[in-house]
Amino acid sequence: METCKHCNGQGKIHESKRTIFGNIGSTKICEVCLGAGEMPRELCDKCRGKGVLRREEEISIMIPAGIRDGEMVRMTGYGEAISKGTMGDLYIKINVLPHPVFRRDGNDLVMNLNLKLSDALLGVKYPIQTLDGEIEVTIPEGVSINEILRVRGKGVPNSKNKRGDLLIKLNIKLPGRLSRKSRELLEELKKEGI
Repeated sequence: METCKHCNGQGKIHESKRTIFGNIGSTKICEVCLGAGEMPRELCDKCRGKGVLRREEEISIMIPAGIRDGEMVRMTGYGEAISKGTMGDLYIKINVLPHPVFRRDGNDLVMNLNLKLSDALLGVKYPIQTLDGEIEVTIPEGVSINEILRVRGKGVPNSKNKRGDLLIKLNIKLPGRLSRKSRELLEELKKEGI
């Protein structure tokens, strides 16, 4: 390194201008040495003496399990660099797309399940796709409309290695049209008080 000849090692340049109001003095940072007061004798081929190399890099990041929409992931040392300083940090804002089946409620996942009237009255084993794969849920007989079944540990994982629950909201689909045989069977059930 050698002393900057433009500012004589001060890092600043004093300028004075004559105006109709008199002489006005100002100080600005030297544009040649960028305020350092010294410059390299020979310029680097890569950075041309600026001390910083501008480049782009593709990196892989680890998204934590259970991250929420709008949260940030911080990558230390991957931000912008300055001459004679440390590199900054890169902040990545995460946008989580909505799922076609599940809706998030805290660490719980909520889903709707449409059941036939006969399945709601008699009970059924029903296969359900979860984040971990397919499971079989037993729908008890005689469930009511909008009843919620809870499957423990099948929700969203969090940072404490615990998981929320899967909440299954039951929607009972009533038939629109009845066949003659279905109507007769329902009339018999009506006589029994069902």
